[in-house]
Amino acid sequence: MGRWEVGEGIPHKRAILRAIQALKEEKLILYPTDTTYAIGCRLTSKRAFDQLCQLRRVRPEKSLFSIFLPDVGSIGYYAVGVDTPTYRLIRRLWPGPYTIILRPGPAIPRHLWHRRTVGYRVSTHPILQALLQELEEPIITASVPEGEFDSYSRQVSEVLDAGQLPEAYTTVIDLSEGLQNLRILRVGIGPIGELEAFMGTSNSFEEA
Repeated sequence: MGRWEVGEGIPHKRAILRAIQALKEEKLILYPTDTTYAIGCRLTSKRAFDQLCQLRRVRPEKSLFSIFLPDVGSIGYYAVGVDTPTYRLIRRLWPGPYTIILRPGPAIPRHLWHRRTVGYRVSTHPILQALLQELEEPIITASVPEGEFDSYSRQVSEVLDAGQLPEAYTTVIDLSEGLQNLRILRVGIGPIGELEAFMGTSNSFEEA
């Protein structure tokens, strides 16, 4: 296992390349995001995804994993049901601390087909952007539970350590049934002011 100090989230070329090598070898890495630490693997690697599920002790059909995309424009390739008004809203939210739930598109690999919906993210975090640029493929990810950093870091191939991160959560928005049926599933650090015009009286969500 390699452990790399990436103070203040500044990409370290050798650390990024080692992490990319691990991802291409279908292994797991641990890295910082704009909310918390996460463990992730290549989107197309079933073997690594199975390892991710085992590490998080979850059944894939029962858990919502997030997919980090390199940019907003790629959402149309990895999800379906993104019409023009929906895309305009997504562009106003991304990059940012929002997880947007949509129906998976044809580019989502077979080992994720058991999910009717998938969470998507676009972030400006420099470590994450460096990984996506070098990998040229989305990363499927799960957050590291609070207090479990040391335990998880011993079970992955590469660790990008940016020091203590504040515990934060994304705002989770379900757009899988279209913009007219937008639901806020969780309020995190992403402001919901942009969404108020789309929220119906039946909309319910949890604070986080």
